[in-house]
Amino acid sequence: VNSAISDGSAEFVLLGGGIGSVPGSVGLDFEISRTFPLVTLVSMIAPSPDWFVGVGGLDLFQNGDWVEEMTVPLRPYDAGTDSGETYRSPNEISDPKETIHEILGAPFIHEGKVAPMGEFIFQRID
Repeated sequence: VNSAISDGSAEFVLLGGGIGSVPGSVGLDFEISRTFPLVTLVSMIAPSPDWFVGVGGLDLFQNGDWVEEMTVPLRPYDAGTDSGETYRSPNEISDPKETIHEILGAPFIHEGKVAPMGEFIFQRID
């Protein structure tokens, strides 16, 4: 992200706290502009080898105006940098690194399918 900021293709980094218990939430207030209307956010699935949830390039300026509210379901992804297959797997560097991919199986199967792990809720604040 810092290199994207340096080359002018990103504006800033957002940092939030962790979620201490489930269910839980973290809130962030931030400003966006027409110059940078896209949001990319990721959050680690802890403890895990290299799993995360997130959104990439989400456009909050649509049809000529800012989105009032948008809810995005969060599915689990594997960053492809660690070969661990459980939450508590020891570090096992993937060599070669794998491509980032959605996790469509264990350990995220619930009632026969992979359900969203949470959601990002974007609300416009004037």
